[in-house]
Amino acid sequence: MTRWFRRSGSTGRGAEEEPLAHADRLRLEYARTGDPALLVRAARAAEQAVSQYPAEDVRQASALSALCMLTRLRWERERDVRLLEQSLEYGRQAVEASPPGDPELPRHMSSLATSLQEAFDRDGRAQDIDEAITLYRSSLDLLPADHPERAGIQSNLANSLLRRTRRFPDPAVLDEAVQHARAALAGTPPADPLHAIRLVNLGGVLFALAQSGQVTHLIEAHERYEQGLRELPPGHLARGQVEGAVRQLRQLRQRFGF
Repeated sequence: MTRWFRRSGSTGRGAEEEPLAHADRLRLEYARTGDPALLVRAARAAEQAVSQYPAEDVRQASALSALCMLTRLRWERERDVRLLEQSLEYGRQAVEASPPGDPELPRHMSSLATSLQEAFDRDGRAQDIDEAITLYRSSLDLLPADHPERAGIQSNLANSLLRRTRRFPDPAVLDEAVQHARAALAGTPPADPLHAIRLVNLGGVLFALAQSGQVTHLIEAHERYEQGLRELPPGHLARGQVEGAVRQLRQLRQRFGF
């Protein structure tokens, strides 16, 4: 995981560390250890940052965006709907607080979009996934073609589009999902730890295309899943799900003679 706030030059810890940099360090420690107490401490540091930085300081928007993400991570663990609602509120505040020309705005919009995906998964409201899709598209419009975070947002957009088609089938939306999933994979170097996930994501969108009636996509979907499975670490949480998809695709190819 990359650092959320990259403007800080502080390398210290504790009281000498800027609160937003401190929150980010705690988040990265949580990613390594899974200790939920680190999320709570990170959120407190981000709240301190919101209070410390004036409204005209771009760091306030970054602190609010960090709170959006940290609260969403707590929601994913605790499944307390109040955390999801707080995450959405922080995300909206971050986007609103971003001044004109803020280079971090695409990141703030993407963070809010990810929380909206969670809201859609929970409640199934079309307006939530539609807003997430709009935010991801807008983020891409603001990023240069060579931006290092572009592939991640394209992957998230593809997943949002796929989510929508599963609830509200639309061939055009599914085609757009394939386009963004391919672009995300193309923008991810093979040595990147996320390369395997991007392969699986593309396989999932192609699988959905095949299930919509375009059965020839079973071949590439199977190939992408197989390659992703080879690249996933042995203990990866997604391995079981990917293995199940590979078995299903193998059976479908046999049935259709591919």
